[in-house]
Amino acid sequence: MDTTNNKSTLTPRQEEIIDRTLELVREGGLGSLTTRKIAERVGFTEGALFRHYPSKQALLLGLMDRLEDMLVGPIRVIAGDDAVNAAERLERIIRHHTSVVREHDSLPILLLAEASASGDPVLVDRMRAIFHGYLSLLEGVSREGQARDEVTSEIRPDCLALLLLGAPAALAIRHRLLPDARAEDRFEETLIPFLRATIDTREGRNI
Repeated sequence: MDTTNNKSTLTPRQEEIIDRTLELVREGGLGSLTTRKIAERVGFTEGALFRHYPSKQALLLGLMDRLEDMLVGPIRVIAGDDAVNAAERLERIIRHHTSVVREHDSLPILLLAEASASGDPVLVDRMRAIFHGYLSLLEGVSREGQARDEVTSEIRPDCLALLLLGAPAALAIRHRLLPDARAEDRFEETLIPFLRATIDTREGRNI
């Protein structure tokens, strides 16, 4: 699947609206998000807001685009650097996802869950495309690493991709429900190196 997106360039005002919308979603989730709240946060009337985004759905799709930019965009770059050992690239991808979780209050998993529950097929399809693209990148690097004997072949690439996506996703759930900075530090300091050592075929690596 080609994960390159063709989003049009946003105006500075549209960027500001998305920034404020992100703030509101982090504070209260998608369920409590209204165009009135967004307009108030930006300092607009609702009518002025709709001149920049014609509907709430259009605004939420802009939010999904921002999520893809912050999460999948850098992952695409990491995955494409085939001069780097595949196990190293997979570790870098997990670390990037972890940084997004911690810096943006679990936004990826929050948007995925709430978009899926919204019943809006357009939003669901957009989130499906984002996460399918992410999984495809993980699977591609895993398959490449196995072909190069850089990544263990004891697990299928699609299963390995799920495992590596699942670790930061689980962290996101914990971050949202049971925030604990020390536990999150341990995730980065202990669990990520453990996963790297588990999948790396090079001998002599220490956890």
